[in-house]
Amino acid sequence: MSGKPALPELDAVVLAGGDSRCMGSDKATLPFRGTTLVDAVAGVLAPMFRRVLVIAREPGLVTSANAEILTDDRPLHGPLVGLARGLAHSGAPWCFVTACDMPFVQPAVVQEMAAHLGDCDAVVPENGGRLQYLHAFYSQSCLPRAEALLEQGSTSLRAPLSQCEVTQLDEDIFRHLPNAGQSFLDLDTTEEYRSALDDPSP
Repeated sequence: MSGKPALPELDAVVLAGGDSRCMGSDKATLPFRGTTLVDAVAGVLAPMFRRVLVIAREPGLVTSANAEILTDDRPLHGPLVGLARGLAHSGAPWCFVTACDMPFVQPAVVQEMAAHLGDCDAVVPENGGRLQYLHAFYSQSCLPRAEALLEQGSTSLRAPLSQCEVTQLDEDIFRHLPNAGQSFLDLDTTEEYRSALDDPSP
């Protein structure tokens, strides 16, 4: 993609502050096809959005040529921390939020999701019978709810959505798009990571 971003008024937020317990090392900085895992994700999203924000746990831990790196000094860690930090810094009406271990995110899937933004607080797709909270759009209306829950010690993305108007997208919506299922693949284990390195597609 080149020229004007497809979603020029919106930002993307990539969460890179997880514990990576299953990997045994920080996933965000793992080598991936000539760059790092987090930069691969940011590189896909950068041409689509006004900007990409990467939320890291510690200053200097993560770098990306395709994104602005932010940290959060809260004692808590987790996706809700990243969501709140990203929304607060962005100021865009909507942010697409994903994780640093989803390098096969498909622009066509993201654009299909964006077509459903409207009178709701979040747009969350379904894949494999599960709602994909880390491949979703969140509006600024989620921020005060997220902040309040963080004050209570909650770090789950599902918590604020129980108080929000959520548009759920059935996976059938994406079936006409090539490689749509790839968009939701996350590399949770060392085996999945190695398999992704060895696989020449997508």
